[in-house]
Amino acid sequence: MILINSSPKDALKIFQPFLPIYVPIGIGIIASVLDREQIPNLIIDEQIEEDVHAKIDQYISTIKPPYFFGFSVLTSALSSAVFLSNYLKNKYPDSVICFGGVHPTAAPDEILQFDHIDIVVRGEAEMLLPKLYERIKERNDFTDLSNISFKRQGEIIHNQRALVITDLDSLPLFPYHRFTSPRYDIGFIVSSRGCPYHCIFCSNRITTGNQYRFRSHEYILEELELLYHQYGKKFVLFQDDNMLVNKSRLYQLLEGIQLRGLHKKMTFSCQGRGDNVSYDLLKDMYSSGFRSIFFGLETASNRLMKVINKGENVEQCIEAVRIAKQIGFHVSATFIYGLPGETHQDRMDSLQLSKQLELDMVRYNNATPYPGTELFNIATQEKRIHIHHLYENFVSVGTFIENPFKPIPFSYVPPNNTEKGIRRDILFSYLVFYLDFKRLKRILSTKKEGVGWFSVGANLFDILKKIPALVLLGCQMFLKYVLFFGDVVKDHQLRYYQHLAISIQKKNSLMSTRYTNDRTKN
Repeated sequence: MILINSSPKDALKIFQPFLPIYVPIGIGIIASVLDREQIPNLIIDEQIEEDVHAKIDQYISTIKPPYFFGFSVLTSALSSAVFLSNYLKNKYPDSVICFGGVHPTAAPDEILQFDHIDIVVRGEAEMLLPKLYERIKERNDFTDLSNISFKRQGEIIHNQRALVITDLDSLPLFPYHRFTSPRYDIGFIVSSRGCPYHCIFCSNRITTGNQYRFRSHEYILEELELLYHQYGKKFVLFQDDNMLVNKSRLYQLLEGIQLRGLHKKMTFSCQGRGDNVSYDLLKDMYSSGFRSIFFGLETASNRLMKVINKGENVEQCIEAVRIAKQIGFHVSATFIYGLPGETHQDRMDSLQLSKQLELDMVRYNNATPYPGTELFNIATQEKRIHIHHLYENFVSVGTFIENPFKPIPFSYVPPNNTEKGIRRDILFSYLVFYLDFKRLKRILSTKKEGVGWFSVGANLFDILKKIPALVLLGCQMFLKYVLFFGDVVKDHQLRYYQHLAISIQKKNSLMSTRYTNDRTKN
């Protein structure tokens, strides 16, 4: 079986050299199951492979047909996956092309409209793929298997979707040894799946569902020991959608970390929700080696919190950040601009909040209605969804990474807003938040803090090698903001943004003084 992680080479544009390349976790877990079942497999990651065609050709020469190509596909990578799979089907007609992952699970009919794609696997694939592979290799019928969609005489058939994997400990340890490229950072663990919440913009639940499941603390501790002793990892990112859902299992993990002394050797980062934390919980996590935490704050408006069905309120998020900062956590967060019913003032309130909370890192994303989400349904009903070719414009960080002369069109603009206005507010927010010498120095000099850290290099040689890219990045960002200010001047809004920036800075200084006094008292 040939497992392919689809990804455009320039997914992050000019920022590509400075951000970590994440291991394709879904494919890795599938590979570990195939290894256990003694099914030969090759992993192709388009993020790092220099010559995908040559590597596949070499592997194909060692095996017999029919060939099985399994593609893991995110929405933004659909174009890349369709292009490569079509090439492979033409070159190797005696093959089966199978698409899986978030986008195919959400839109199987759309995927199967392509003549060269044979099967879509919907949902979690670990238990299914060994059976599907054996049927295909033996040229036996596979159309009775659950979780698949396929074509029969021109008609698309969707078999029943089976339940999710409830016992995650039944899966093998992640095969870190399969990802040896120095471009990867393998300091991560996935300790749970699923999310019991119903945010309208989240696509993660499409494959994993709402049922929250987690691996036992013994299993996680074994993996931490492996990462530390075998791979020398001292920083580990927990890649869970929300690690803090089940407090009982979390405390078992914290106790195990301390009993094994791992908190003295390693530090950890995770993602959580404001309504899931308390002072005692974060304090205990900090004592066990957790040093950074990420919150999806999304908005400063409780009205919008209800619109996006977040299930928490702004006050809970503020309190969570306040507690985390008080304890000593590095805190990063995201805000989403362009939500249904949002106004310019809502966005500026979010910027104000991000400054007042003294967050360490922030992303201001543009709302992206991924297929399978309620936001996609809303955008479709409003007739305000814009799909460029094969979803190439479904990029939530597009405004920041795009070429200033080739903007990435938004996939959704809510009523009473304009793409120009939202893009302008995103750029203004980044400028106001990051125009801080101490913050920029910390980001550039700290290798691993928070989720999605920016790094100019781990050593002097790496830094020197990235200098041309860093200069190019600086020039592009300079041009981006020259165009931004030119646009503001043309629209006679320069004085408005000047007053807005000064007002935010004054309010932030006042709130920062009060916040510092509160921390001192506590």
